[in-house]
This record gives sequence, C-alpha cells and structure tokens, in this order.
Amino acid sequence: MEGLSVFLLVFLLGIRHGLDADHLAFIDGQTRYNWRMGSRFAPWVGTLFSLGHGGMVAVTAGVLGVVMKNFTFPSYFDHFASWVSILSLFLIGTLNTYHLLRTKNKEEDFQLSGLKGKFIPKIAKGTTNPFLIILVGALFALAAETVSQTAVWSLAVGNAGKYTPLLLGLVFMFGMMLTDTIDSLIVHKMVNESSKFGQSASRLMGWVIVVLAYGVSFYLAFTFFNPWAEVNFEMVGVILFIFLVSMFVFVSVKSKGKNIKINVN
Repeated sequence: MEGLSVFLLVFLLGIRHGLDADHLAFIDGQTRYNWRMGSRFAPWVGTLFSLGHGGMVAVTAGVLGVVMKNFTFPSYFDHFASWVSILSLFLIGTLNTYHLLRTKNKEEDFQLSGLKGKFIPKIAKGTTNPFLIILVGALFALAAETVSQTAVWSLAVGNAGKYTPLLLGLVFMFGMMLTDTIDSLIVHKMVNESSKFGQSASRLMGWVIVVLAYGVSFYLAFTFFNPWAEVNFEMVGVILFIFLVSMFVFVSVKSKGKNIKINVN
C-alpha cells in the first residue's frame, strides 16, 4: 500500500467514518443544545467533534506506525471489534426506531440517540465549551472498532516512511471533518425551522440513520460469515456522503424559499 491511492482510500474511510451513527447522534444532540443556548459554535459542533476524534486517530496512527512496526493485532481482536460494531449499530437502529414511533403523534421534536454518548459524563453531554466537544470526540476514537480500523492502514504503511501513518491519520481526520461539519450544518438549519418542515426533516434524518444502522449491522454480520459477499464499502460511504450533501442542499433551499415567502408577505 503506497502512493496517492492510499491517501485517497484513507480519505474515503474518513468520510465514511464520519457517517457513523454514534457520531451523528452526538452531533445532533450537541448542535440542538448549543442552538438553544445561543452558542455561536452551534453550526460547527461537527467540526469540533471530528477535530478531536480525528486528532486522536492521527496520534494513534503515528504511534502504531513508528513504535510498533512489527506488531499485529491478534485475529480475535478484529473479531471482537467487528461484533462490538455489529451489536452497537443494531441497538442504535432499534433505539431510534422506538423514539421515532414514540414521537410520531406528539408535538415534541425527534432527537437522534446513540450508545457511546450515554457513557459520556453529564457535564459534556450538554456543553457550549468547544474544548469539551473536542475532548468527547477524542474519547469516541478510543472505541475498539476505531482502533482496529486505524491499526490496519497505519501498520500496513509503517515501512513507507516515518511520518506516513501520521499524515494518513490527518487525511482521515479531514475526510471525517467534511462529513461531520455538513451534518451539524444540516441539524442547525433544521432546528432553525420551528415549522412542520423542520420537524419532518428531523424525522427523515432519523429514519435515514435507522436504515443506515440496521443496513450496516446486517451487512457486517453477513460478511463476517460470508466474506465472498463483501462489496467496496468505501464507495457505499461516498454514496451516503452524496446523499448527506443532497439533504443539506434540500434543507437550505427549502429554508431560503420559506424565508423569502415570509418577507414577501
């Protein structure tokens, strides 16, 4: 693994990783909280979160690539990380399905729910402090599946150059920042819409997360026992990213159209 193709692959991995259901759930909650508190950081919660998360990934990659060149994780670690991811995604899908159905006929807004966020101290769950949001992002990076994924490419390019794993970690971070920044901008625009459109957009986002969580969970479980069925998962990530961008454009256009209509009236 060397050359520009490796950097492109890791960048795509970062984009896909930014679509992790736990990331989206935390960013959704923090963006809403910061908006309610009038924080100027509300639209940039995703940027701050991914800065901490990606920074930790970059440090981990640098350490693994420089210090542990001849080290390989035992196969059971990868299996453990895979099943943690499978079960977590299934639970996230179930949790958000429950909340979507529970709030279907009620006035309260739907808010995404994740698992990792439940282990974060209460002081960091609702904070306008940008450094705390960065810190939470870094803590999310210590999950088994993140470490396992980072280890694969950082150890694979360990002999390509002393600082190559660290540079790849930074590329991964920029890919993730792109996705998570767009996500927090979408949520910020949705909460600015107190109308039925804003609520409908939030629920649509919720069902997208449910489908994403269940879909990836079942895919990982199926390919665990049937490796022949694996597809180019990076391209799936790109497709989902394009969908996220499309949703951002849709929400932006709808909001602008609504504001123009109000001004005309």
